Amino acid sequence: MPVRAVAKSRDLATAMLCMLPPLYLSTKLPTLHTVTDNKWLVVVFLSALAVFLIALGAAVRPAASDRSRSPLRMALLIGAAALVATHLLSALLSREPGFSLGVTLPSLVLMVLFGAIIWQAPRRDDIRKFVALAIATGALVGACALAQHGGFDPLGALVRYHEVGRYRTGVYVTLGNPEYLAGYLAPLAVAALGLVAASRDCRGKCAALAAAILTAVPVFLSGSRGAFLGMVAGAVVLLTGALVCARQFSRRARIGGLVAVGALVAAVIAAVWSAPRETAAGLLRTRLGDLANPYSSSIRNRIVFNLMGLEMIATRPVVGVGPGMFGAEFPRAFLEHTQREGGVALEMFARDFSGRIAEHAHNDWVEIWAETGTLGFAAWLWVVVVWAIAVARAVGRRTAEPPSDRLLTLALTAATVVILVNALFNFPLHEPVRATLFWLLLAWSGSAALSGNYDPSRSQV
Repeated sequence: MPVRAVAKSRDLATAMLCMLPPLYLSTKLPTLHTVTDNKWLVVVFLSALAVFLIALGAAVRPAASDRSRSPLRMALLIGAAALVATHLLSALLSREPGFSLGVTLPSLVLMVLFGAIIWQAPRRDDIRKFVALAIATGALVGACALAQHGGFDPLGALVRYHEVGRYRTGVYVTLGNPEYLAGYLAPLAVAALGLVAASRDCRGKCAALAAAILTAVPVFLSGSRGAFLGMVAGAVVLLTGALVCARQFSRRARIGGLVAVGALVAAVIAAVWSAPRETAAGLLRTRLGDLANPYSSSIRNRIVFNLMGLEMIATRPVVGVGPGMFGAEFPRAFLEHTQREGGVALEMFARDFSGRIAEHAHNDWVEIWAETGTLGFAAWLWVVVVWAIAVARAVGRRTAEPPSDRLLTLALTAATVVILVNALFNFPLHEPVRATLFWLLLAWSGSAALSGNYDPSRSQV
């Protein structure tokens, strides 16, 4: 009985993490911090609770923790430990260790949760339930965003939107900035599309398809380039993996799947290419075109943000400036770079920014390197590379496992790729909802990929 209670409590905590966005429909949480800090407070509490319950479950039933210690599983666990250690080291050696430690605490807890899930090795059926819950939550948020975009705002009385006038569209819903909303929904759209093939019955396929539509459409309406490019990259991974797995299906099924995917891609490209400029798709086309225009204000700003990140890396290459310190170190890096290099572009940027600072580099890969140094960036690359090897082997290997299980791994992998690509343009790993989703997807896809190395009947209850 205690074992079952612990397992149910652990699953409930994980389920609450999957349902974070609806928790934020009300901004009146019992704390004195800002709304953003409130979100992190919920993430820290639920993540720490899930980690504690995973450890407690192993303690009350030690036999259940006997896992196959494959090299890849151990490598992922080592990488998670290295990430935590390097973040702590960078924070302690920063100019403001107390502030940096406070900022990096949520990320540390999520990294520990990632390691705990990899160590726990959940069954694929449990992973499937959590993924379905996360997708259903995303579909609910997407439906609210579409209603809001259409002029019906059921959440207006509950949520106070800040700076609504500066947003390009009405699609911003619970996450505020439309970039945040798109960055949250894009990976769920790809995961739902993958579950259309991975579902075991017609009802599940129809539900996954409906969720894919409800989560994908707001991404187009948001005009977010990073989320859109991430979604395209995830779809490419999904299609490539499906071709690898196609030998398990009949010729008719393979042809039908390829035709359906090809038609979908062609329809998306045609819609974006031919849409009038004033429409959401036309806006997305214009913003994608701006990627090649260095004189665009958003691209010019991002170039400078990344340059300042490189300046911080050059200044403190080993341990970085400290997690959460990018904004605090930005003025110092900007002044040093300007005094050394000068240039009209930087003067133009300084004039446009009017004394403001950039809290993030709008490139999580650069920001991780700048804040945690080469040690932290090496640990990050270690986790990503080992994860990529694990999922690639799982998708490509010849086994007797059901095709639906392999397609589940593929769907989760493609969804994770969406966030990794979006992280090149934005900062999803530094925002509560998207960071939580990323670490859960990374843990679930890694666990699903490694689950072929042990007997599922020995999984923790």
